[in-house]
Amino acid sequence: MEIKSIDFNSLDAKNLSAFICQYLKQKGIHVVLTGGACVTIFSKNVYVSRDLDFVPEDIYLMPRITEALKDIGFMKKGRHFVREGCPFLIEFVNPPLAIGGEKIKKTIRIKTKYGFLNIISLTDCVKDRLAAYYHWDDIQSLEQALLVAKENKIDVKDIKRWSIAENNEHKFEIFIERLR
Repeated sequence: MEIKSIDFNSLDAKNLSAFICQYLKQKGIHVVLTGGACVTIFSKNVYVSRDLDFVPEDIYLMPRITEALKDIGFMKKGRHFVREGCPFLIEFVNPPLAIGGEKIKKTIRIKTKYGFLNIISLTDCVKDRLAAYYHWDDIQSLEQALLVAKENKIDVKDIKRWSIAENNEHKFEIFIERLR
């Protein structure tokens, strides 16, 4: 993949995320996409997030990640990486890959023209959005969870189990009522 030929301004969230995953993989660094960008991808851009949140397998990889991204024009500004002409902010969240108090054990890979995108599952995407609703009363996150859940096959039993473990069975019932 010739980096100089890539127009970072024209890439959507899915393709830029896949590019970042593959580029870092070539450097021996494994990352997984999480957060609002997953909603963007799973909703086919009905909801658009301009933040790409990745979780590396180890926090000690951050100096290598910073150097690798610098080599392709992304500069660290606060907690984000930015590149002129690129509409997305890239952020690396401290591991482990988890939602609430539960570690994510299984992720999925989506094939793109830039290689594979490592991403949380549809069910974990819904849990991630529900976590913000449960813990911070973020109604926008509930709407994002519903957007993904209504258009995709998710594991409602697993979400209920997780919701109970997060002490939010009442808000889970609100989610289910809205899902119907």
